[in-house]
Amino acid sequence: MIIMTDGEFNNHLYGSQGNSTEQARALCDSIKEKGVVIFTIAFQAPESGEDVLSYCASSTEHAFKASNGAELKASYQSIATSISDLRIKS
Repeated sequence: MIIMTDGEFNNHLYGSQGNSTEQARALCDSIKEKGVVIFTIAFQAPESGEDVLSYCASSTEHAFKASNGAELKASYQSIATSISDLRIKS
């Protein structure tokens, strides 16, 4: 899974599920518990957004930061290269 965002979360809350950051972390935890690998790209994100995306990434090697189009393209290229060796096993 690839998550790319500017890290500016909506402040809409759902009942007692916590603030946007807490909800994002809980969602990422749930996804990773199912064995899904998460790549993240913080595009022109503030530090708080970068922090959440770093948390959501499967590892530090799965977290990218981009401040312009060239860096964004390089991030996607790096992700593509890293997943090109994946194979489907039956």
